[in-house]
Order: sequence, then structure tokens, then C-alpha cells
Amino acid sequence: MALLRQAVLSARVLPVRSVAPAVATACRFFSMPALRSLESKQTPAGAKLAPAGLGEPLSKRNAGVSVLGCAIAMVAVGGCAQGIGQLFAALVVGMARNPSMKEDLFTYTLIGMGFLEFLAIVVILIAGLLLYSE
Repeated sequence: MALLRQAVLSARVLPVRSVAPAVATACRFFSMPALRSLESKQTPAGAKLAPAGLGEPLSKRNAGVSVLGCAIAMVAVGGCAQGIGQLFAALVVGMARNPSMKEDLFTYTLIGMGFLEFLAIVVILIAGLLLYSE
């Protein structure tokens, strides 16, 4: 308890006003990254700012956004894998309930797996398109 009291007393000795502006500046700097680039480029009063957003030139490559889009698209591949697992689980349950329909159930399972694999391939192609697009 004495150690805690000593820490509190020593913290009160520090000048609060000298630390506060630096912390406030750092918080503003990290909380507004979009404004950080505008603040760093001090443009003259008569100069025009470059268009932003949809009016931005197409030559600028935003690699982070394309990687993020690719990663979000790849989540669907996990859904395809989960679908294949559920498909074969249903095959096992169906075979346990009615062993005489084994061949028909297996045929339907392979057709369903083909659809799921096709979906996974399409998702991978779209993810590649998103990754390497401008």
C-alpha cells in the first residue's frame, strides 16, 4: 500500500500541462489518417488540391484494398469446405439409414460436391481478379 501511495504522489509531481499537448497531438495524428496526408502537404492558398475518392487518377494503386477484397472473397472457400463436410456427413447418415440406396446417395453426393468445387474455383478466380486488379 505504501508503494502505491508513493507512485501516486510521484505521478502528481509530473507537470500535467507539458504532457497533455503532446498526447493530444499524437491522438489526433493517429485517429485521423485521412487528414494526416493533407496536413503534411502544406499547399499554397491559390493551389488546387488533387481530386480524391472517385475523381482520383486511375494510375494510383491501392494495394491494401485489393488484398483486403481478396481476403474477404477467400472466406467463401471456407464455406465451400464446410459444405463438402456436411455433404459427406449426410451421405454417411443416409447410408446408415438405408444401405440399399448406397450407389444413388453416392452419385448425388458427387454431383453436389462438383457444384461446391465449381463454386470454390469461381471464388478463387474472383479473389485473384480482386488481388491483381487496379
